[in-house]
Amino acid sequence: MASMNTNNDLIMSHMISQIGKENRINIANARYEEQQELMPWEREDFVPLMPSGKQRSPNMIRAELQKYIDSSTETQTAIVQRMGVNNNSFRRFMNPKTYKNQWSATDNGTYWAAARLLEQHRYEKKQAAKAARKQKAGNKRSSTEAAASATFLTANSSAKSVLGETSTSTSTSNKRTKVQDSKQAVQKYMGDINAVTLPQHLMNAYSNQIMVYDSCPELVKKIKTFLSTPGLTKKDFCIALGDINQNSLNSFLLGKKQDQCGNITYRRGYEFFEKKRILDQKPKSKQRLKSEQEFPMGYSLVKERAGRWVIGGFF
Repeated sequence: MASMNTNNDLIMSHMISQIGKENRINIANARYEEQQELMPWEREDFVPLMPSGKQRSPNMIRAELQKYIDSSTETQTAIVQRMGVNNNSFRRFMNPKTYKNQWSATDNGTYWAAARLLEQHRYEKKQAAKAARKQKAGNKRSSTEAAASATFLTANSSAKSVLGETSTSTSTSNKRTKVQDSKQAVQKYMGDINAVTLPQHLMNAYSNQIMVYDSCPELVKKIKTFLSTPGLTKKDFCIALGDINQNSLNSFLLGKKQDQCGNITYRRGYEFFEKKRILDQKPKSKQRLKSEQEFPMGYSLVKERAGRWVIGGFF
């Protein structure tokens, strides 16, 4: 009997160990998938790298950060607050004489906070340049098409008048011009929205990320309404949200209740529409004020883990 009890104990211990191992693997896989949806500087394993693949040294980060501060319209204090570091750490990092070995500065949180800030700045600068080139190309194409259309209409207007033909070319050209104008208008509007700087009191003091006061269904409604804007495509909207994956947007729009709270679209989308509210000078809604009372730190952005293991049936 004692031998049977020992064997049962060993079997139970082995099963518990296997279940625990599978649970850890599932959590790790889910965590990996979430990390892949984030931008590089938002990931936990982020390391600032040069194009050559080597890590950016503290001296490089310090020089880049000083250049960024000097050229920014924000005050140094505001930038330090946005990075989420205290003034003492910032001052120690910015003084190269503090460290005999420059790589010791990587122990200072300012190194990593500055590296993330600068990486995001480089990305946004590239996106802005890309959008400007795209808009310039669009304007040039629109001008060329308009000139060609005008020449065609002039050459054929007399013949069409005699034959009593409907000017379908004029109608098509007008429609194309209207679509192009709408696209350019919404691109400019989204650019103006993203240029808004959010007030510091809307940011979480610990994560330095915006506190979200819209539920997922409320944000889905806002996104669907905005996507109906003439000239706007899902691709353009995803780019405006920091070039998120369109699959992430689609998953968020199809979500139920708060099951997509861990989706990157949730935070990025809320931030976009909060900037839009500020740009449009709209007051906070009653629901927004109610949410601020109920959730002072905002809605959770972490998805609950599904599939909790329950071990039973052993007596």
